[in-house]
Amino acid sequence: MDLLVSHQRGHYGKARREILRTLRHLGDEHALVERTDVPGIALVHTALDGREVVRRCRELLRHGFVFQHAIKWIPVDFWCEPDLDRLHELLAQKVLGLIASDETWSMKVDRHGWQRYRTPEIVTHLARAIDRKVDLEHPDKLVRVDVVGTRVGVCVLRADEIFSSAAPKELRLTGEAHAHSSRIS
Repeated sequence: MDLLVSHQRGHYGKARREILRTLRHLGDEHALVERTDVPGIALVHTALDGREVVRRCRELLRHGFVFQHAIKWIPVDFWCEPDLDRLHELLAQKVLGLIASDETWSMKVDRHGWQRYRTPEIVTHLARAIDRKVDLEHPDKLVRVDVVGTRVGVCVLRADEIFSSAAPKELRLTGEAHAHSSRIS
C-alpha cells in the first residue's frame, strides 16, 4: 500500500530516514520512500496496510515516540492522472462503493502543483460522482484527493485513518484529526 507523508520542506533526507525507521519498527524492512514533484511530500511504498500504519503511529506517539520530520501520514487507495474526467470516473466506479448508502461524506482536495483548476471547480465536478448525503462537519467518510504533481492519490477515510503529529494533542489521541483536516496542513 502507498502513503503520502508530509514533511518539513528542505528536510527530505531526515524525513526519509524517520519514515524508514518507523516502518522498520512496525515490521516492514523493505519499504521504499521517494521524493515527489512537490516539496514537503514523500511517497511511501510499504507492504503494510496504510490504515494500520496510521493507527500504530498514533500508538507510538502516545508512548513517547517522537516524529520530528514525518508530520502527516495519509493512506492512498487509488492513483489517477490529474484529469477531472478520469477522476470523476474513478470516484463513480470505485470510491462510491466504499461509502454505504446510509453514510455521510465530505471531500478534501489538496492540489499541490495543479494550477489548471481551482479547488471549488474540482470539488463541484467530482462530487457529482458520489450520490450520498454530504456532511461537511462530521462525515462518516472523508474522500481525500491529493494532487501531487503528475499523480493524484485518492482515498476514502474514517476519522481515525490520518495521522498528524502536528495536530492538537486531543485530536491525535482521539483520532479525530480528519474532522478538522481543512484547518490542519
